[in-house]
Amino acid sequence: MPIQLAQDAKPVTILTGFLGAGKTTYLNHLLNSNLNTRYAIIENEYGEKSIDSELIIRAEDDIVELNNGCLCCTLNENLYDILNTLFERRHEYEEIIIEATGVADPRGLAEPFIIHNSIKKQFPLTAVICLIDAELIEDQLEETEEAIHQITFSDVLLINKTDLVSEQYLDELAKKLKQLNPLAKIVFGNQDSFPTIENTEREAELDAILEQSKKKVEGEFPVQKPHHHHHHEHTKVVSHTIFFNQPFDLQKLNHRVMVYLAFQSKGLYRMKGLIWIADSNDQYLLQSVGKQLNISQKRPWKANEKQQSIIVFIGKDIRREGLEKMLRQCLATPVDSLKT
Repeated sequence: MPIQLAQDAKPVTILTGFLGAGKTTYLNHLLNSNLNTRYAIIENEYGEKSIDSELIIRAEDDIVELNNGCLCCTLNENLYDILNTLFERRHEYEEIIIEATGVADPRGLAEPFIIHNSIKKQFPLTAVICLIDAELIEDQLEETEEAIHQITFSDVLLINKTDLVSEQYLDELAKKLKQLNPLAKIVFGNQDSFPTIENTEREAELDAILEQSKKKVEGEFPVQKPHHHHHHEHTKVVSHTIFFNQPFDLQKLNHRVMVYLAFQSKGLYRMKGLIWIADSNDQYLLQSVGKQLNISQKRPWKANEKQQSIIVFIGKDIRREGLEKMLRQCLATPVDSLKT
């Protein structure tokens, strides 16, 4: 069965984004917009106190209390240790926000919340939100690998400083970012007007892609790819979305994908999928964090719901043909994959 959340589970949001993108400004917006919510804020700024609030130091530990009642601590060693402490103090707050340093790869911060079952039950990861500097992001993508990792791993891309560029440019930028990360929801904002981002299931965009495919896939299989994506020419990041209309063998899938991650996944930034497993009434969620793989039951298939799998790969110079071949070998019965 899917993992059951603890009765007092605390949702977790990770804020990422390159240096100067506006993470702290957005964090303060969240605090000021939700005055009745007590947060536990984990700062990954290595000594910088970036929250614009008066700090009241508690002498007994490294966690401080802000003047609005929220807790705050600095991540300078082990995230697991911090989570253990926050678990003991879980009645003092309602939600957790992790603000990553501007050059951090969010995969490391997200790993405990994806891989560790006990942490998933108590601290469900609701979203990884990437703040993006509308003026500078294209240069950052050309010059830094960190910016690519931040964008391709995030669930929500918040294009910030929209008041500094034209609407036409924002539209073109959104299309480029969607090519880099088809799994992400794209929203816009600036320091005077940030959007409201609800804590929803992280697989919302993946569900939407799968639902859209069912409307198109009504005839004989395999269907043809409807159009060609022109990917960002500087980063060479590509995304491959692969559908299967036959169930997978769970043991084969787990084994072959783990081998792929261990030995062949150079250049892979993200892998995520909704999976149809043979002899199961549940839809499964597959996702990778670095070389770690997690396959977990998500929810029962709905009545009259078309059972189908979708897996999205995002990375640099990754080959679709090899990925399809590997996945076909994991099917419970042989079948050609469906391409989009």
